[in-house]
Amino acid sequence: MVDQNQLHRLADLAGIELDYWEVSGQHHETSDDTRRAILAAVGYPADTDMELADSLARIEDDPWRKGLEPVTALRVGQQCSQPAVNVSVRERDAGGTLTWFLDCEDGQRFDGSVIASALPIIDRRTIDGDVYLRLSLALPDDVAYGYHTLRIETDALKVSCPLIVAPPSGYRPDWMPKDGVGGRRVWGVACQLYALRGVHDWGIGDFGDLGAFCDEVAKWGGSAVGLSPLHALFLCQTERTSPYSPSSRTFLNPLYIDVTAVPEWPDVADELDFSARIQAVQSGDQVAYGEVAALKTEALTRLFARFEKAHPANSGSPRRLAYDAFVALSGRALQQYALFEAVQEHFAATPVHAWPPEYKDPNSDVCVAFAAEHATRVSFFTYLQWEADRQLALAAARCDDNDMAIGLYRDMAVGVTVDGADAWIDGDAYMDGVNVGAPPDPIAPAGQDWGLPPFNPIRLRELGYAPYIQMLRANMRHAGAIRVDHIMWMQKIFCIPRGKDGREGAYIRFPKNDLFAILALESHRNRCLIVGEDLGTVPEGFRERMEAEGILSYRLLHFQRYADGLFYRPETYPKLALTTAASHDFPTLAGYWSGEDLLMLADIGLIANDEELKARQAQRARDRELLVAALIDQQLLAKDFPQTPDGADVKALINAIHRFLARSPAALMMVNLEDIIGTTRQINVPGTVDQYPNWSGRIEVEIDRLSGPDQVAAAALVEAERS
Repeated sequence: MVDQNQLHRLADLAGIELDYWEVSGQHHETSDDTRRAILAAVGYPADTDMELADSLARIEDDPWRKGLEPVTALRVGQQCSQPAVNVSVRERDAGGTLTWFLDCEDGQRFDGSVIASALPIIDRRTIDGDVYLRLSLALPDDVAYGYHTLRIETDALKVSCPLIVAPPSGYRPDWMPKDGVGGRRVWGVACQLYALRGVHDWGIGDFGDLGAFCDEVAKWGGSAVGLSPLHALFLCQTERTSPYSPSSRTFLNPLYIDVTAVPEWPDVADELDFSARIQAVQSGDQVAYGEVAALKTEALTRLFARFEKAHPANSGSPRRLAYDAFVALSGRALQQYALFEAVQEHFAATPVHAWPPEYKDPNSDVCVAFAAEHATRVSFFTYLQWEADRQLALAAARCDDNDMAIGLYRDMAVGVTVDGADAWIDGDAYMDGVNVGAPPDPIAPAGQDWGLPPFNPIRLRELGYAPYIQMLRANMRHAGAIRVDHIMWMQKIFCIPRGKDGREGAYIRFPKNDLFAILALESHRNRCLIVGEDLGTVPEGFRERMEAEGILSYRLLHFQRYADGLFYRPETYPKLALTTAASHDFPTLAGYWSGEDLLMLADIGLIANDEELKARQAQRARDRELLVAALIDQQLLAKDFPQTPDGADVKALINAIHRFLARSPAALMMVNLEDIIGTTRQINVPGTVDQYPNWSGRIEVEIDRLSGPDQVAAAALVEAERS
């Protein structure tokens, strides 16, 4: 049996926390089995004495021997301290000259030299008889924000590392108050893109419909159009519909391409008679993903062939030059994503774990040969990403044309699937053998396992945060704001060893200072406001850190309540926040009021029996009573407004709820499209796989008929409260 004290020491050095507390107050200590599972996942196995000793030596000694950290992120400006980096040298070499060079992203260069022993000593350590000193090397305070390279040279050492210089906080648009003064409050409408109905859609909302929807929201006075994640899913496994369990957070779902808006469409439209198939998928109340994917893939394959014929390589045509520029800008990541799609198609949706071993490494000789042999199909998938990006840019441009303060407000999921493109391309950036989840709570007494591998915080740092930076850039592209799902992961995330339940999980710490610095830098570069989804268990002090970083807190009406259930008044909401009535995981307002969601949960077995159903219905009745009381308090409903579903004016209720939230000082308010049109159908039911048609319901109203009298009147009420 390994030394328990040493095991605990290794776990602490790797960032694994000793314990956690449930919301109820129950305390859980991290078990040694859990420690070993997570340690193995981050690359420090400890199942034997030899493994434990080796892992301890690597985690404690290697940073000293390497001279520089794998990457250093600094904040510069305002009240930030003098920028400095840590340098490690042997004490016997400290009498020599240390020369440093800073090669900046913009071509500027700084350099200097100093006797190493003259630098401040932060720490010291003896390794194999050698004493190492950790020194603090000050850098110029006028280095531009960006990604630079720092090089250190001594007689005994030559080493370099990425140096990231970031602003003191994230981007805040001009319309937001500065230091609590001025500014205005804006609002927008959130939709599920797949759910939109356009006159010419192919059974699923697309980027063309998104552009038209942006025009409608602008007519209502809205400043933002919210979207669930646009992440790439699985073209070969269309039953996997959740945008929060994507194949890739870097690339787009090609099913959102408006086929008829592809420039090659007029050249092939007469050759394709898809009218009957299109009509069949258009008519349903749900997206028929399998049929839609087959239809669009067939059409897009023909469109790509036409593109290749009309705009061959080296033709110099404007469209070819645009494609080539996109491919060059996207680099290796796009090529490997396209290769993944081609290989996945080749194996007919066989899960990645069942692929032949030589196909599990994108850089293997077999994969390189496959890419060459199937170059045309690989290029097809790069073409889909280019066209999807082009159409998303056009939708964003519609927001700009309408002078919307934010424009597109995108959503970035907390993780990716273990068998998707991102994990295949950057496999060592993810922890193997554990999943992201949440500790037990009253709703999920065994905890929640989201089935997604988390980033490996140690390996991510060794990679200079490249996968994280790439992900941020991709999601900020064409967006005025993004929502970071479960933003608490940037400080720590709950990890559950596969095969165990949430009670056997543990938190692992992440390098939050570095992650926040990069987020701030990318938000400024992309002029993108950050919203942090901070629901659930929030670490102490984390919301204060979000505020200091200029990140909007995510405030749902349901949770803005006192311990006795009474709702907070609107004026108590924070200014640096986004407020909304509900999220995709909650019933719509009409469904909540009617209690239809509870009947649905009973029908699919998530409410166990009649006794539990009656208890939930009684609690819902109490919640309706408290909600009506809050709205009456604001003089938004009459004192005799019914507190039961029967006889209540649901439209008046929904309008009152929106006006209630609009009165808050929160910088941004989002109204859900489903609530504007009064649908009762829930978007997603957490905890279900095939019991409920998640992520597939389509709205009842076509986009060109959304600006009816009721919708216009509802929007006008919100606009009046926010002005």
